Amino acid sequence: MKYFIPFAKALMVIIWGLLIANLFFPFPGKAALAFYFLLAFVVAMHAIQLLVIYGAFAEKLKLTKKEGFAIFFFGVFKMWQLKDRLN
Repeated sequence: MKYFIPFAKALMVIIWGLLIANLFFPFPGKAALAFYFLLAFVVAMHAIQLLVIYGAFAEKLKLTKKEGFAIFFFGVFKMWQLKDRLN
């Protein structure tokens, strides 16, 4: 687990980079359309995850804005790092 979370977070940075790069430099053919849908899906899922975390753990886990952004961008991988604070 020591190496998995940093590896997964690095992979998420690459994925976000590709999705955002497609906005400014669209990929050829139908790949651009697929990446637009993937970007919308990832943004929606991470926003829902962040709202659920704020709603479910609001009293047990006080998140800073920096941690909120990290959860939005890294999703469950950041939550694994914060799970010890729930006890």
